Amino acid sequence: MTPRNMQLEASASALRAPKLRVPRPIPSRTSPSPRTERPKRPARPRELSADAVRSEMTAHRWWLLPVVVIAVVAVFVAAYYPVARVQYRETRQRARLSAELGAIRARNGRLRSDVERLRTPEGVEDYARLQLGMVKKGEHQVVVMDGTEPTRALEVQAAPKIDSQETVKPPVGAWSAFFDAIFGLQ
Repeated sequence: MTPRNMQLEASASALRAPKLRVPRPIPSRTSPSPRTERPKRPARPRELSADAVRSEMTAHRWWLLPVVVIAVVAVFVAAYYPVARVQYRETRQRARLSAELGAIRARNGRLRSDVERLRTPEGVEDYARLQLGMVKKGEHQVVVMDGTEPTRALEVQAAPKIDSQETVKPPVGAWSAFFDAIFGLQ
């Protein structure tokens, strides 16, 4: 290698290598120490990203969430209450009617068995003796009474007791009283 090539190569490598700068301390007139700090620049207002701005805005409005939730629930209740009231009334009426239907079917079954019994001579005789107070020819009916009641003539029962009117109560669940109060049912 010639000296000229060496010189060119050294200058090329110097161009490629980064230059290092050593910071020099700035002398201060007020402090005698050689090492001093730079004067601070006035603070620049920081720039916020869109997400940071949104999070700061929502942080100040945290109290709106419960208000919004309560408002949504109130609107839902106001809109759904009439529908729920009608549905509850219909459900209660259906339960009452099905209980009444079951009682009527049971009564019809009892009446059928009574009719079948009354079609026999023994059934007619039992009905005449028990319900109407009749006796056979040659029989005597004896009525035992306490000594406290005045003696009266034997009275025949006013109406035969073939058919009894039964009241049927609708089925009542654990929440029925609560929902009846909410929806205004008795």
